[in-house]
Amino acid sequence: MKPETGAARRRFIRRGVFLFLALWLAEAVTKALAVLQEFTGDDLKSTVTSRLGEGLRALAPGLVAYILTLLAIYVLFGALNGHYAGLLSVLISRRASRPRRSASGLSFLAVNTVFLLGLYGLNAALYPASTLAFIRQSLSWIGGAGALKAASLALLGLYLVGFVVLNIRYASRKTALVSLAVWGVLLAAPLNWGYLVYRARPAVRPATPNVVIIGIDSLNPLHTGYAGYPLPLTPNLDAFLRESVVFGNCYTPIARTFPSWYSILTGQYPVTNGVRFNLQKRKSIKSANRCLGHLLKERGYRTVHYTDEVRFSNITTAEGFDILRHPVMGIKDFVFGSFHDFSLANVFFNNPLGCLMFPFLKFNRAVFHLYDGRYFIDDLVMAIGRLNARGPFFLAAHLCIGHWPYYHASPREFDFQSGADPLMALYDSALSIADRQLGRVLEALKASGVYDDAIVVVLSDHGESKRGHGSDLRDSEQNRTLLAWKPAGTTVHREVDRLVRTIDIAPTVLDLLGFGVEGGSFDGVSLGPWLRGPVGQEPPDDRSVIMETEFSMDTPGGVGLAIQSMVKQGIVFYEFDRKGLITLRDMYFDVLVRRRNRALLTPEWKLVRDVVIRGDDESVRTALFDLQADPACKKDVSAERPEIFLDLWERMALYYGEEIASDSPDAGSRR
Repeated sequence: MKPETGAARRRFIRRGVFLFLALWLAEAVTKALAVLQEFTGDDLKSTVTSRLGEGLRALAPGLVAYILTLLAIYVLFGALNGHYAGLLSVLISRRASRPRRSASGLSFLAVNTVFLLGLYGLNAALYPASTLAFIRQSLSWIGGAGALKAASLALLGLYLVGFVVLNIRYASRKTALVSLAVWGVLLAAPLNWGYLVYRARPAVRPATPNVVIIGIDSLNPLHTGYAGYPLPLTPNLDAFLRESVVFGNCYTPIARTFPSWYSILTGQYPVTNGVRFNLQKRKSIKSANRCLGHLLKERGYRTVHYTDEVRFSNITTAEGFDILRHPVMGIKDFVFGSFHDFSLANVFFNNPLGCLMFPFLKFNRAVFHLYDGRYFIDDLVMAIGRLNARGPFFLAAHLCIGHWPYYHASPREFDFQSGADPLMALYDSALSIADRQLGRVLEALKASGVYDDAIVVVLSDHGESKRGHGSDLRDSEQNRTLLAWKPAGTTVHREVDRLVRTIDIAPTVLDLLGFGVEGGSFDGVSLGPWLRGPVGQEPPDDRSVIMETEFSMDTPGGVGLAIQSMVKQGIVFYEFDRKGLITLRDMYFDVLVRRRNRALLTPEWKLVRDVVIRGDDESVRTALFDLQADPACKKDVSAERPEIFLDLWERMALYYGEEIASDSPDAGSRR
């Protein structure tokens, strides 16, 4: 049959392009209003506005390219739908008993209605945290997310079948080939071809024990099946714990991502290594050349760091890593990640092709409404095979989907079970996805031949509670971490209740490898005696953990989880450099160190020093808690046990020195 005329085809394409540009504008305005509502309430407007110019200057080079790329996508789909409507108009005209003037309007309306219903329905089903998921509520009569996804896929399938048939029958050969090729690329884009090819590679048994540290961000050990949590969140982690050595009483010195990981990598407390804040300037770091990566690299190991979150962590090659696989770091990560929420980009470009077009998407948990971590784990699995073929390696993998704000693509819903925490449903959902990721990594280690002879450590950098993390030292769930070891070779499962610290990890790795830790600059000690076999008569547990919050503002707990509260109280302390990297302002470093809360924990006692800020006034309260009788730290017993109070205070004062030298050692003191 005769192809549609060129003039008619161009008219339909112009209509389609105009419609989709209007849709893009509507979506852009919707997202902009949502962002403004979130970040610029009356109490935030002056704070954010004062930083807007600074941020835009850093974003300007990439902003134009980003907008043009989005516009190109909407123009492309507008042209495809306009072309489709033109073909349908030809069909209607030919099948009608007499020519119909309404054929063009009906065809245009039918094509775009079917496509847009399928598009917005699929976006709502796959990405319920998307601003554009409002359609999910209006289509609630269809059923849950599964029913909405099926209905949307059916509509898009119908759309595509018609598109193929009409192109074959009515389009010119060149036009049909081009339009079908475009859809072929779009439909093939979600496939990770490199990963599919990699899976055919054979396993290689390593000659030297490799070292693998897998960190699950914000994991509260109490939310695992191993600990008796009633929801089926962590089957892969539970299986690993049942065949490893589990330290059930491990704490981080600071429950914030970057400082916590720095303590893991250096085996040092924050005062020793100099890392006291997320996003602090590197010039303040004291141990940048003494990380575990450096120490293993000196001994012939290739060193690799993987993470899917860099908003609050800035680990670089300076930490001794040969290879980094990270999202884009800096203000682009914050701003583009928050704003990037467009239906066509979400549904058709949240994949390797989209990562080429929008680099900030790649492995980026910060784009939480679109993130499921599949491609990040694909890349990590492939890296394990490549590294294993090149000699011994040290891999540190940081899985961040469990970090606040907990949202992610397609969250899981669990039926309520007695004993589960209803206030942490989103957290539990995110944790279940992190467990799937862990399962894939462990499976890859086994499939590649690495697992049996490797030192595998699974940990959390810090814990999590209803109040978040890094804000309340009375709340043990914030600083208590998971720590489980599988030494090289055969491992006998056992539990160790001894008080340990994340600063013990680095010296333990070196000890297990036979390199020794004598003369090292570690604050931690090796846990080797408990990993090599049961310890006979254990020595008295006289260890302690010194802990601190990042900084405290309006309450003894520090900054809370509400995004407006965080922005209001924190944005003033940070600045952008010319490359768009966000760092703590120098002028606030000392005052924020002074304002942080601190604690000293022993197996029986916890001494907590709180700083309370009220306007320009600062006051200090120091309290002692009996952990055996009062694990929730509700009753101050410093007056009843002054000898314990003074002993722990002296130990804390010795560690912090001038930072708290002006405090009085009297129980219940206030300054």
